[in-house]
This record gives sequence, structure tokens and C-alpha cells, in this order.
Amino acid sequence: MGPIKIDEVEGEVIGTTDYFFVKIGEAVPLKDNDSHFDLETLPSQPLALSERFRLIFVAHSSGFFVARTKDLIDSAKEFEDKGSGSSLQQLSLVNVSLGRVRILALSNDNSTLAASVSGEIRFYSVDSFLNKEVKQSFSCSLKDSNFVKDMRWITTSENSYVVLSNTGELYYGEAGFPLKNVMDSVEAVDWGVKGTFVAVARKNVLSILSAKFEERVSISLPFGSWNGDSEANCSIKVDSVKCVRPDSIIIGCFQLTEDGKEENYLIQIIRSRVGEITDGCSELVVQSFYDIYQGLIDDIVPYGSGPYLLLTYLEQW
Repeated sequence: MGPIKIDEVEGEVIGTTDYFFVKIGEAVPLKDNDSHFDLETLPSQPLALSERFRLIFVAHSSGFFVARTKDLIDSAKEFEDKGSGSSLQQLSLVNVSLGRVRILALSNDNSTLAASVSGEIRFYSVDSFLNKEVKQSFSCSLKDSNFVKDMRWITTSENSYVVLSNTGELYYGEAGFPLKNVMDSVEAVDWGVKGTFVAVARKNVLSILSAKFEERVSISLPFGSWNGDSEANCSIKVDSVKCVRPDSIIIGCFQLTEDGKEENYLIQIIRSRVGEITDGCSELVVQSFYDIYQGLIDDIVPYGSGPYLLLTYLEQW
């Protein structure tokens, strides 16, 4: 059976007062000296936050710092009140030096932190950081010279995960075991909210897979009107898939020009009118929000530094 076609409705952007963000203090420098990231190798997920252990994990140019969240907030307030304060390097419980970290990802139970450097992923015990120790549990690597584009822990208490390479290879991993290649030509991936399915985007199609990566249903993503309005000869690339609620999946996409430039940004929300998105996936509707990120240009955001659709720090709210 071919992909299910669903009707597209253009979404209306409406302001809300449900969320109010206030900056706490002033910016806190990462290091005491002026150490910048290489613009060619910017991290895509440089920050992870543990509510359970009240820790923050922050990538820097040659590894990552681990600090207490409260200490960082206090330093930010000190910079605001006195004009000076402690850097993250000074506040850190540990400084893990392992090279240019691209992704920091915390397991759902907060017990394990994954850090990817090029094509290697190293896993650390979060408990050890509290004792100012660095305890690496295990590591795994991608084949060839590929690097990790994205990583998603399963949304249950199990410590399994999926890894997406920059060449579109999708891998499944479990603690202490080598990665298992399960699919290719994948653009984006995420676990379902309850961990019972995997959502995978490839070639303008969103597939709902079982937890064993068996395809249950596929949905054709409606990009025709957006691509048709483009002046350049563009293709559509799915940047991110986010399963935010049992009845909703968010897709983030950009237009890729012939010379490899990433332009514009589209957000599509696929929702089931009958409740949870399941194997049947009946009565689906998609709302599209065009050109969300006006600043997606190379002198502000270098090409290839996505995924850009970041919702991690709002999930618990």
C-alpha cells in the first residue's frame, strides 16, 4: 500500500500569553580565555539539562563541562549585579576533554549522558559527575568516516536509542552493544511519546514504524504548494521530526537550493482528529506554517548545522 495522502491547511500564527520568558542575569562565559567554536564544526545539540540531578551539561571547543544549574544561575545574577562573576569553566564539577562535541543527549531516566565526537558516541554515568569523577560506561562508532547528525533516546525507562548519520544511515543501539543498521536514506527520526513507535522521514514521506522498525503506515507530506512558490529550483529536506504529544507530530523542513544552500523554514503539524496516532492513523490533518525562521541565512546560521527545530527544554512544560 502506498503512502496516505492528507489535506494541507495553512496554519494561522496567533500570539499567546501562555509563556513568559525572563532572562536570568547576564551571559556567563564558557571559559576564562577567549575560546570560540569553529564555525565549520558547530555543535547541533550543545546543551543538556538534568532536572533530576540539577545539573547542566555544556559543550565547549574541546569537550564539555558539567556544572550545577544553581551555580550557573547565581553566576549570571552576579554578572548582572556586579559586572563580574565565575565562568562555566570555574564552576564546573568536571571538564571532560574529548574533542569537538557535536551532540550532548541525556537518557530519559537521567542516568546516562551521551556525547558524540565525529562518528563516535561515548556514554557517561551521570552519578559519577556528582562525585567530580568521569566514568565512561561504554562507547560505539559509526562505520566509515560518517559523523552523528542526530541521536534520540527512547522515551521510556529503557536505555536504548537511535542514531542518525550525516549520510542518512539509521542505527539502533542498546547499552553495551554495537550499533545495528536498520534503515538508510533517512532525513529525520524521533521516538513516539510512549516509545511504542518510531517516526521516520525519508523522501517526503513520514513513516510510522513499530519499536522493531517494521513499517505500519506511511504518510505523504504535502510540500507542493510551498515548493511551487519558490523562485529557485529547490528540493525539500526534512530537518526534524518531533513527536510532542500522542496525537501530534511536528515536522520541520527547509528548502535546499541547487548550490546546497538552506533557505526558508516550514513547520507542519500532523494531528489525528480521533486521538492517538496509531497503526491506523485515520482522520489525519496537517497544518503548515511557512517561513518560520527568518534568520536562516548563512551569515547568521552556517549551512549544515541543524537540526534546527529545538523543543527539548520545553517538553516537560
